[in-house]
Amino acid sequence: MSYESVEPFIEQCWEPRSFWLRRPRPVGERFLVVRGDRGLRSPPSAPGRIPILLEVRHAFGSGGHGSTEGCLVALEKTVEGGERVLDLGTGSGILAIAARKLGASHVTAVDIRESACREARGNLLLNGIREGVRVLHGGIESAGGQFDIVLANLRTPTRIDLMEKIIERIVKGRILVVSWVMESEFHSFRSFLERYPLTPLETIAVGGWRTLMSRRTGPAG
Repeated sequence: MSYESVEPFIEQCWEPRSFWLRRPRPVGERFLVVRGDRGLRSPPSAPGRIPILLEVRHAFGSGGHGSTEGCLVALEKTVEGGERVLDLGTGSGILAIAARKLGASHVTAVDIRESACREARGNLLLNGIREGVRVLHGGIESAGGQFDIVLANLRTPTRIDLMEKIIERIVKGRILVVSWVMESEFHSFRSFLERYPLTPLETIAVGGWRTLMSRRTGPAG
């Protein structure tokens, strides 16, 4: 499987979307996900929470899936300000928006679907983000350089196939966030990660899905 397998997760991938169509939804400790047009008509008021306005048509990432929520919680725990972030398979752009709003200095968001990139760019504008986030149509190889935080919310075959390249993108001592891990595959995938220079930090469980946070500790190969 090649890097072109970095894919958006469209709505048939079991993502419940109806929740955010009805009302704003708190996610994690700091975010409030709001349907874009509602947010523009009546800006949400939630003390202590950061609003993320979204219009999601086809791309994955409304915040209603356990893998996305796990990544949002991981970002709350890892972004302190000034980080360079790579968002693989950005979909709606929700994680890129969240990272930037938390204080990341620059986010590179990649997706192999041009339609997802268009949605992500539109959602960035909805949130008033006009700089600091670059959306690229392509796979992991379209994102050059290394990053302080790499988000890999990808299906199992894809993330396994790409893991070597993913590790290479992480600055030594910095953070990898891997999600879309089902409960049933958690132990086998955690064993798979042991062959890489990663130190486990924390596991976040949401709705039958696991998000793994690790620190890169050495060379990739």
